[in-house]
Amino acid sequence: MKHLVRFAVIRFMPFAQTQEFANVGIVAYAPESGEVRYKLAAKRFSRVSNFFDDLDGKLYTSAINLFEYELARIQNVALGLKGSSLADFMSEVTRTREGFLVYSDTASLLSHDDIDVTLEKLFDKLVGRNFNTKEHREQLLVRELKQELNAYSRYKFKSAKINTQNISVEFPLVATDQKETKAIKPMSFNQKTTLKLFDHGEFWMARVKHLLNENAIEPDNFLFAVEEPETNATKFISTFRTIRSQMEDLGVKVFNANDSEKIKQFARFDSEHIEHFTLV
Repeated sequence: MKHLVRFAVIRFMPFAQTQEFANVGIVAYAPESGEVRYKLAAKRFSRVSNFFDDLDGKLYTSAINLFEYELARIQNVALGLKGSSLADFMSEVTRTREGFLVYSDTASLLSHDDIDVTLEKLFDKLVGRNFNTKEHREQLLVRELKQELNAYSRYKFKSAKINTQNISVEFPLVATDQKETKAIKPMSFNQKTTLKLFDHGEFWMARVKHLLNENAIEPDNFLFAVEEPETNATKFISTFRTIRSQMEDLGVKVFNANDSEKIKQFARFDSEHIEHFTLV
């Protein structure tokens, strides 16, 4: 017989401004039985220090220690709660807060396994392997490009919003020389299905198209830095090429994410070229 398990992923997010995070734990509960379980990554989690290479490892260790104490307290307080009472309590526990460790939105599943086995499976899938996801691959692309571009250009690329009259769209790599603004959106197309690959491209193209229509940015000043699918499956390659062609039809730049020379040329502002300087 299947039973309901609700869970949230625990994320380590040391730099709120970049929204980069690493999955470091799971908290799960079964409303029917009243069981609450959690599992956190090791206090020395090498993939965290490798991912956030400018981070002091002591910050992660201290955060995990404090969170482990808090989760044990929550587990104790939840004793005796079941059904909607437990669900309401855990909704309050996992609501959005500021901090180095935050919760994802709560999700649900039906499982034949007991909650301890379910927790282990969730941890293995969402924490043990999470650095291979499309989201984390894009975060790595952002970090690599940011480091390379900021060593090359006078104007630093950072996360910022581009605004229209009605909406604001945030991009991870934006720079300005006060005369023009340039933006780069790194994109990884290693989704598990062609539909997800297609939706990922459409999601960002719609936003960029709106910005272009509102003259919030010039087409020549926007770049999609794309990483094509690792698979050679025809349907994935075909879907990716369709998306890439549609991006190019917007009039923006579209380069391979590993084409560093083209990306650096794009990132260079006219004001950085010596011929644009005049003596007063």
